[in-house]
Amino acid sequence: MDTANAALAEFLFECSPSTPDSIDMAPSRDLIIEPDIFSLPWSNSTSQMCQTSPIRSGNAGPTPRRAQPWVGNESTEQRYEIRIAQAAIRQKRYHLKTKEERKMLKRQVTELSAVLGKLQGSQARTYAIIARNPALAAWRATAIHQKARRIESETKQVQLRAFVARQSMQIRSMNGLLQQCRVHDPVALLELHSSSMAMLFKTLMQELDPLHAMTNKITAGVDFKLSSLPMQFAMSRHWNRDMTFLESSHATIVPFGFDDTCHALSDALLTNPRGQICYDGIMDPENTRAFKYHLDFSQELGDSAALVKHTVMRRYVEPDRVVFVSRTLAEGQQDFKGMYTNETTWHVLRRSTDDSAMVLETYTRLMLVGFSLTSQTDARGDEFMKVLARADEDEVSNIMVMFERMLLDETRRICL
Repeated sequence: MDTANAALAEFLFECSPSTPDSIDMAPSRDLIIEPDIFSLPWSNSTSQMCQTSPIRSGNAGPTPRRAQPWVGNESTEQRYEIRIAQAAIRQKRYHLKTKEERKMLKRQVTELSAVLGKLQGSQARTYAIIARNPALAAWRATAIHQKARRIESETKQVQLRAFVARQSMQIRSMNGLLQQCRVHDPVALLELHSSSMAMLFKTLMQELDPLHAMTNKITAGVDFKLSSLPMQFAMSRHWNRDMTFLESSHATIVPFGFDDTCHALSDALLTNPRGQICYDGIMDPENTRAFKYHLDFSQELGDSAALVKHTVMRRYVEPDRVVFVSRTLAEGQQDFKGMYTNETTWHVLRRSTDDSAMVLETYTRLMLVGFSLTSQTDARGDEFMKVLARADEDEVSNIMVMFERMLLDETRRICL
């Protein structure tokens, strides 16, 4: 027993604060309650041994040898008590460390709370200033609104100037065409000077790109009338709400693929075997065409039922659709001389909602020049509108022929 007490005394000496390097600073994983080491049953013997066996140093005498732990029946119990004491010391140091960390965190919380309070106070003062001066907020809102209106007005002014410039060029071109017609004999009335015709086509082609940019805006407000049967096409014109132009809208289902329908529609719209194709000054000739052709319905509607049309058309291939935009100027002949129409057409080929077929949407705007249908006494204008209606039937027939060819080609492929 004395040997065990000597070993414990040596351990306590090594674990004392004077020799901190000998203590294991790693915190114990087991939460052990710190015991009172000196309340153990062998504490009295240990203190007596420490009093009777002081540690010698220097040349006072021979250094006693370290006491070897006695190995016997009580060695296991003594080692367990030593481990408890070691764990208690480690736990005490761990508690001190966590206490310091807790103090540091509380100090940081106090500092951050002070910063947050300053920011909230600054924001509250700003809101208070705005609340005390509502005129400032109202002035700011008014200034923002006026700036937006000014930018919108400037943009619209630029667009109107460009439109006026194009219309002026178009009027000058038409005036030149009329002057040319006056000096030619009746046989050569339809043969226009190449430079004047090229100028007219150039003016019309300059309008195609802006019109294509307006496709979504135009078609969004149109109520397309879907045909009851697929591959049916019709054209019926009526006045718009403001009575400024005649419009027509129609839609039909084309039960073919995108590529086949696009190819067939391109052949129908970009080729015109009845007319003269102009190649001078054509930009993007693969997707753009310019036509001049003569329509004579004298056998059906009388000797004066004739028109000369100047048309430019461009194809715009987009990822999910194909858009054909055309501009047409029609000039009445003989008794209808001095009567003109200014027409804009959009053909939009897109996929259906369920992606099972194609949908062809057509929208036209027709402006009358030189006469008015609102006057009930203008008999010449009514006759001229009959000629225009007959020309519309001709265009519808052209589209229907395209559909018939597509059906024939599909039938041939099935038979083969």
